[in-house]
Amino acid sequence: METDTAPRTPSSLLNIALFNDRGLRAGWRLLIYIGVLFLCRLLAVGLLEHFFGKRGQLNVTEMTPGFTIFGDGVFFLLLLLAAFAMSRIERRSMAEYGLPLKGQPVLSRFIVGYIAWGFLSLTIVLLIIRLLHGFSFGQLTLHGGQIAIFGLEWAFAFLLVGLAEEYLLRGYFLYTLADGIGFWPAAIFMAVLFGLGHAGNPGESRIGLIGTVVFALFASLTLRLTGNLWLAVGAHAGWDWGQSFFYGVSDSGLAARGHLLQPSFHGPAWLTGGSVGPEGSVVTLVLWGMMIVLFALVYRRRGPALVVVTETKT
Repeated sequence: METDTAPRTPSSLLNIALFNDRGLRAGWRLLIYIGVLFLCRLLAVGLLEHFFGKRGQLNVTEMTPGFTIFGDGVFFLLLLLAAFAMSRIERRSMAEYGLPLKGQPVLSRFIVGYIAWGFLSLTIVLLIIRLLHGFSFGQLTLHGGQIAIFGLEWAFAFLLVGLAEEYLLRGYFLYTLADGIGFWPAAIFMAVLFGLGHAGNPGESRIGLIGTVVFALFASLTLRLTGNLWLAVGAHAGWDWGQSFFYGVSDSGLAARGHLLQPSFHGPAWLTGGSVGPEGSVVTLVLWGMMIVLFALVYRRRGPALVVVTETKT
């Protein structure tokens, strides 16, 4: 059997380094994406400073609906702009990056994620902690129209939080990284990044950081088995809305202005989550691990798993 021993020209070596049988290699596409996202961010910061003047670094210890809507709304818009630029370069539909608007049960998956895998799972955690004498729901802090106003404001705010964080970590970046190293190695890498991204939150704990990694793996599993991010976005938004508004507990160490209840925790930090809130509780860690197993059992029979790599159109 003969082997090809002909010397490769510089042009052929460059072609191998840049391209594979699916087009431009994943690593180069990610570098372009990061560069486009960085330029979009510079443009947004420049416009904000032009119209509002320079601001010092914010020391955020309390979340407000307005600040959350503005910050995560702008961030999600930047992510969409960068993904749109890449879709033009790669000649793909943006729907392939995880947030299709047509052809799939978008609304139903979002609602199921929001209620069953987000809000309900948080409620189960708090009930377990209560049964172990570590939590009290407390009294109402809002009344009348305030309940509806803050409830809707926080619902919209956490919709944007869910969209921004899920699309950042499990949108274009995961789609393309999976093309290069495979889905689960890419998902694990992004889950670790998600955990590290929470390390700077006030009062964050080791259990809380591990918990965010486990939740990220759950979100990646929903993407893998449903084919899009809508259920994960719903679960993310429903959990955060339940924490910050409905039950009024800390969200990764941050309290929210305008919450419905005034709860209290009493007990060891491993049970209550301490300054982190429920996300720092061992109960949450165990529940999220169980959610991964349950979701895999329920959804693996509902259809084919997500096919991450598709051929570039010519």
